[in-house]
Amino acid sequence: MHKKFYAGGFIFHPDSEQILLQQVTSDSQTSSPWSLFGTSFSDQDKSEEAFKDVIFQTLGLKLETIFPIYASVKDPTYDARYILFAEVDKMTEFPPKGNVTFGWFSFKAILKLNISAQEKHDIVVGQRVIAAATRKSNGEQTL
Repeated sequence: MHKKFYAGGFIFHPDSEQILLQQVTSDSQTSSPWSLFGTSFSDQDKSEEAFKDVIFQTLGLKLETIFPIYASVKDPTYDARYILFAEVDKMTEFPPKGNVTFGWFSFKAILKLNISAQEKHDIVVGQRVIAAATRKSNGEQTL
């Protein structure tokens, strides 16, 4: 029996401190929620590769380095859930692709978006991981 895992996350542009999310539109008149980029996979050791693949398939971006945010084994749908992010130097505007729209948002703007509570949590934790890494690279003490 294959175990089922999830790898998801966002693209981060450090200079603007914005993240890229996606919104899949449906046939209904209501606005669909914004979401992380993610995919399910069956190889526990390949969460970074799965995330790279979904970003390449969705946006055509080849990512070099993937940074972990956290992993959870208490997910009701998957055997484990990996949340990650990647940094980009250029804040590219991506045109809609099929029924998917892309948008850059500041961390503050995320709080006002139509987004699931779980994904909002993932982004907030991601913001904290990024802030701690920035403090550490500036020589500041992190706890």
